[in-house]
Amino acid sequence: MPAIWIAIPTFRRPDRLAHLLQTLPGVAGRHDVMVLVADNDPERQEGAAVTRRLQAEGYALPLTLLTVGQPGLCAVRNAIAETALCDPAMRFVAMIDDDEWPQPGWLDALLICQAQVGADVVAGPVDSCFVGDPPRWARETLVFCPEERPWGAAPMLWASNNLLVSRRTFAMIDAPFFDPRFNRSGGEDLDFLARLRDAGARFGWSPDARVSEWVPAERARLSWVLRRMWRIGCTETMARQKSLPGRIGTMKLLARSLAILALRTVGLAAMLLPGARRVDIAGQWIKSWGRLYALSGGVRSDAVVGHYGAL
Repeated sequence: MPAIWIAIPTFRRPDRLAHLLQTLPGVAGRHDVMVLVADNDPERQEGAAVTRRLQAEGYALPLTLLTVGQPGLCAVRNAIAETALCDPAMRFVAMIDDDEWPQPGWLDALLICQAQVGADVVAGPVDSCFVGDPPRWARETLVFCPEERPWGAAPMLWASNNLLVSRRTFAMIDAPFFDPRFNRSGGEDLDFLARLRDAGARFGWSPDARVSEWVPAERARLSWVLRRMWRIGCTETMARQKSLPGRIGTMKLLARSLAILALRTVGLAAMLLPGARRVDIAGQWIKSWGRLYALSGGVRSDAVVGHYGAL
């Protein structure tokens, strides 16, 4: 039975999903691998249609379809985890998003790092692949730059779009593994990883376990980048609130957030310098306001934050 599950949550990205699935056999064509596609769109089921077509064509890897009716990334990620844990042969879940595809050596690099570091969770970089010709600032802004750090043990990981999670890791925290409070805001992966860190999980980083991510033209816009920074500020604060509950915890977060805002406001003057990374400077300032918005309870009062496919 396959011991490694490659898990793909998907929502209305059939072309991107098809590209990812067509790439996987050449990159992760091992005898102990299976692929799980979790379609989070019960209405159009475009991901399900792609999966069934490839199954009928004789897909080179074991391929399973899971339909998840409840919308949101928390719902689909929890469904993936619960389904995988029902298989006693499963040892690892490799998470990758439906708008990404792995580079050569991706899965082996994750597994080697896990074995040598003794990590419970391993992550790797995500390289941006722009659709069309983006402005120069988009290629330079930190939002689209891959995280780079040395191979080995890591104190913290930040996202689940390129992540290997061992079976025993899920036993370290209570279910639901991805908190439904983040279902519409995003940030469920940061909360998941923060809870694992607090539970004593060991993290690893593999620079060779790279995936590429499509960046459509609508994301290579200043408005999208600044909204993204706002959302990061909100969700980071929501995750921290869980570890600092109550009035005292809120006051500590408020004091910290106000101090950061003051520093970022003073730092706006750097935008006048030649060669300044103006988008990143402005983004960090917007992120600071996102923190305060989350502390005010604004995120939870929003009627609609948006489906994960549009974040």
